[in-house]
Amino acid sequence: MSGAPTTPMDVPFGPSGTVLLRKMVLDEDAPLLHDWFSRDYARFWGLQGKTVEEIREKFAEIEASGTCDVVFGILAATGERLFMFESYDVNADVLSRHYRVQAGDRGFHLMLGPVEKPLPAAAYYTFQAIAAWIFRDPSVRRMVGEPDIRNRKVLLRLVQAGFAFGRVVYLPYKTAVMIYLSRATFDHARGLPPPPVPAALQMEGWRLRYHLLVSRVGRRIGLIERHW
Repeated sequence: MSGAPTTPMDVPFGPSGTVLLRKMVLDEDAPLLHDWFSRDYARFWGLQGKTVEEIREKFAEIEASGTCDVVFGILAATGERLFMFESYDVNADVLSRHYRVQAGDRGFHLMLGPVEKPLPAAAYYTFQAIAAWIFRDPSVRRMVGEPDIRNRKVLLRLVQAGFAFGRVVYLPYKTAVMIYLSRATFDHARGLPPPPVPAALQMEGWRLRYHLLVSRVGRRIGLIERHW
């Protein structure tokens, strides 16, 4: 993608110091990704039960596609790899069939690594770091994501980080809610401490139950595409 960032960069990570963002080194990072994806909290990725070689092959294909960058966030003070994210061209992804793509949209997926010692406001600063990397590309106007509507913990953190909710989409592999972060919103919040975590979501209660029911029935009778 023209103008997309490739060189490593250091970004602030709150009281924990800084993180180094750098692109995936496949042979070095594949065993760690295998460990992360094998854990129960990573079930939303659908990669549990894969071997190290299968994980390596999958990410080699992603890397070769030319439409997606895989980036790690590494805590400068300890060298610990804290998170991995994919920054991808939405026009080359199945997601483009489920929402109206705008010029300057860039998609992302996030995988948080297990940490031995929790870091202050780690999720908030992780989203800040991802945005700093993606918006370094001057052609990007908006970050776009599609988290699973059941993943309440992540949704709350996304709201805290300034993301706006869009419509629910029934993807082949999950029922998700569209989320958006504009460059202007990121620039306004950049460098600020995290606001309080919201107590509630618009995607709770009867709304959540309704969309899960529609998804379940729609997939069963073949109205909604299914890849799992």
